[in-house]
Amino acid sequence: MPQQLIYTSAQRGIVAGRSGHCTVARSAAMREALMLQLEKLSYYQHLSLSGGQDRLIYSCRVLDIRGSRFHVLSRIQDAGLDFTGRTNFLAHHLVFTPEEIRQFPSPPIILRSWSGWVKAWNKEPQMLENEDWSGLAKISGVVSVPATTWQQLTGDAVNGYGLLDSRSGMTFRVDNLMEDQILALLAESLELLELRDPRRDFRVTAWEYTFTTSMQEQDNPADFRWRCLHSDNPASNRFAGPDCRPLSEVRAQRVTNDEKVFAQSGRQPPRFVIQPHNVRVTEGQPARLHAKAEGVPSPSYQWYAVDQAGNGQIIADGTDSELVLPDPPFGLSRYVVRASNTQGEVTSEVAKLECEKKLRVSASQPDNVMRVVPKPASPSYVKSADDIDKQRRRIESDQAQKVFEKKQRMKKVLAICGVIVGLAIMGVVVGLSLSRHLKPKTSSSGTGLSNAAIPSNNVAGIPIPTNTGASNTAQIPPKTMEAQDASLAPETKPVHANTLPPPSQFVLPDGWTTIKIGKVSNPNAEFVSQGFNLSGCADGFAAQGDNSLFVWKTNTTKEIQAALILNQPILAGSVCGVMARESEKPGAAFLFIGYSPSKIIAYRRDDTGHFDSITNEIPKEYLNPIKQLYFRVQVDGKNIICWFAYDTNKWQMGGLSNAVSKTGLIMAGMAISSGSLSNKVVAKFEAVSGN
Repeated sequence: MPQQLIYTSAQRGIVAGRSGHCTVARSAAMREALMLQLEKLSYYQHLSLSGGQDRLIYSCRVLDIRGSRFHVLSRIQDAGLDFTGRTNFLAHHLVFTPEEIRQFPSPPIILRSWSGWVKAWNKEPQMLENEDWSGLAKISGVVSVPATTWQQLTGDAVNGYGLLDSRSGMTFRVDNLMEDQILALLAESLELLELRDPRRDFRVTAWEYTFTTSMQEQDNPADFRWRCLHSDNPASNRFAGPDCRPLSEVRAQRVTNDEKVFAQSGRQPPRFVIQPHNVRVTEGQPARLHAKAEGVPSPSYQWYAVDQAGNGQIIADGTDSELVLPDPPFGLSRYVVRASNTQGEVTSEVAKLECEKKLRVSASQPDNVMRVVPKPASPSYVKSADDIDKQRRRIESDQAQKVFEKKQRMKKVLAICGVIVGLAIMGVVVGLSLSRHLKPKTSSSGTGLSNAAIPSNNVAGIPIPTNTGASNTAQIPPKTMEAQDASLAPETKPVHANTLPPPSQFVLPDGWTTIKIGKVSNPNAEFVSQGFNLSGCADGFAAQGDNSLFVWKTNTTKEIQAALILNQPILAGSVCGVMARESEKPGAAFLFIGYSPSKIIAYRRDDTGHFDSITNEIPKEYLNPIKQLYFRVQVDGKNIICWFAYDTNKWQMGGLSNAVSKTGLIMAGMAISSGSLSNKVVAKFEAVSGN
């Protein structure tokens, strides 16, 4: 937490002390150097002595002390006369490190809204100890958009961008404005940074815009980017340049449509104005699915392939409003897209993609007969399955009738031969006559099919061919058979294995559960090769609640231990480690210890809601390179304590304990946070154990 220094002109001594688990002053020498610098900034010019007006002065500076940067917020006011009749003033300073500013609102909001500013003091100057920082936590959610103050004073909220466009070191006259109005204008402009430079975290960038609400003659102009002047202060003649103008007359020169909506309406959750439509393509063609969502800030996109049950699998490169699939899977597949920004997320309707096989021409068919199911416009020689079956039965009947007629003729021939034997003389004559008579009938009624070609059996007195398949093949033209094969073949649409995937191929072991605590998006947890892979976006740990992806084991009662594998870098602002908590509610008591780049950090919120943290810098000998870290939360009597180690033989206390009172079962496991919903963190945990 930040440090505070109270200074009055009536006292010259400085008493130093630490504020909670403050990380500002790491050594006595650094504390002394910091206090000497703050004492130099503690001065006040009483304008009432020269006919002017004594007013509150608010300022934001960045100090560089022995290579370390500090952000200093100051509030200086007139304190009347002391017991000797001399004028007096009161200077109250708040000092933050760069690591702390991300969790707090912008400087103008703290200067304007924090309830902890000291307004009366009768003690010696001192560094305050054991302060209650809940007031800072309460204003962490204060927002300054839409820019209502710019709208009221200038007629258009977008003029807040004009202050961002002004050059560094610009001076502004503020005679017509109260200090509260000046701070409101500055706060609204700094929050507009979120859309002006979306690649950076506007919360951090806002602390680089230094300012003062009223320049004094002793001020160093180089300390401030924005300098406000009052005409009754002699500093006005000294610092006003030729381009000095009233702050209320600042105008924006260039704004985008999104920036205009942001300034006038504030943040808005995403909503789809164009839903993705169903698409049909042919093999070899790319498939394109398109959607559009509106929101402030502009939403980001993530596409998923889903099955019929609604289970989805993330598409790694599907992060634009349009999804392009160069080689879509055969058959029917389903897709959705999720749009998200800092205000929420929304999922689109399901879009169906049907990929059909490309029509192919058989190499053995010179007449371009296509092996597909005939359509109404097919050539006349391509017949349906019913027509082919009727033709087959007709051919079989004709063949059976011809065989029967031939056998009847053979019986007649045998009978005539018997008569010839009995009547020798007449038989010769009659046989010769019959022979001449029968030959023409045989040749005229022949079918072209011999007995050898069509052997038969006699069933119920009706001869039926036994090789009708061969006869059918001989009788049906090649074109007709080709169409018959195509029509009888069942239509199949192969489905690739990755078309309808489950959410994850690697489910968590029995007893492990994944939950989202607070503000979390795009969460994913897998158990691969005896290790836990976690990824997602989360706002991070803050005084009023923790926002993290939490993978925990059911009925853990004593401890949980895990090794964080650092195969890939973890971005600044992200934390990955182990956590124990009494429930999954964002306001529940918890204890966390983990890794954030170059340091070990522990967070705690006890049963009363008190929140604090402590940081352990990682020694240089472990940083180059550091492959893995070990973390543990452990039951110690009725309390929970945390540990960390660079190897398992040398465990060190994390510095925080007694966050969760051990009265029953607790939730314990791994937790990750990226520090922002616009960033993503990926972490791998191995050697996870607990009982």
